[in-house]
Amino acid sequence: MINGLWTAEFASSAGIFGAGVVVFREGSLLGGDAGYTYIGNYTLDGEKFKAHLLVQPFVPNFQSVFKTVGQSFNLNVEGSINEVSGVGHGSPAEMPSFRFSVKLTKKHD
Repeated sequence: MINGLWTAEFASSAGIFGAGVVVFREGSLLGGDAGYTYIGNYTLDGEKFKAHLLVQPFVPNFQSVFKTVGQSFNLNVEGSINEVSGVGHGSPAEMPSFRFSVKLTKKHD
């Protein structure tokens, strides 16, 4: 149902916005943005999803949406998704006081 290439527009409670791409494929996901890679997995229950991503920097001194620089973190996200769009929210496990929201749009199967 959701396998394919998606764009991700996201924001954090630190007041920073970003965008990237994510490929959902049979319970796994891969993606990235201008400074970070995302590797993880997800589960579906109808239109509800939960995802866990390891977010790792690959550009030195690139600031994340959580105002971290050079730090990897584990992002837990949950929300709703259908064949064409989705929304989610969550927080980094290492920084639970920060919040994260994401808008997903499917671009290709």
